[in-house]
Amino acid sequence: MLRKIIMALALTACAGQTHAVELRYMASLSGDQYPTETGSAATGTATLVVDPATQTIDAVIRIDGIRFEQLAHHLAHSAVGPMHLHRYQGDDVSLILPFPLNASYAETATGFTVTMNDVPYQDAAAIVHSELSFEQFVGALSTDPIYLNIHTNAFGDGEISGRVIQAAR
Repeated sequence: MLRKIIMALALTACAGQTHAVELRYMASLSGDQYPTETGSAATGTATLVVDPATQTIDAVIRIDGIRFEQLAHHLAHSAVGPMHLHRYQGDDVSLILPFPLNASYAETATGFTVTMNDVPYQDAAAIVHSELSFEQFVGALSTDPIYLNIHTNAFGDGEISGRVIQAAR
């Protein structure tokens, strides 16, 4: 009988444990919002899923109106890539997460998509020498202005951008 009680308590304890919930963020990109304000007709959407349990990131980004050959050449051929997340803190702007140009990019009839799965945060942050721990990164997504910028040859500081915000559940 005691053994059955112990097993029942163990099962109850396991059932009561909560697993880390994935955090979802989104951005709508355009050329008419801060910080780019270029007037570009290009647009885009981004969905980021952050998994606290594995400290990984998934991303699905769709860009219309920008072709591969328009991406900032000097960035496209570097580890940083032509698009990345920027953290804005007053006049201080820092790179916190890159989207390197690789096989995750696919051309479409009107632009391109980027699909990345299970990217370890620490590996990606190391590319841009981000000093943010994973926990600080997650905190910054909730409190700081974080923007996804797409850099092109025509607009080296970014042709289109969008603020990353928490997605509605």
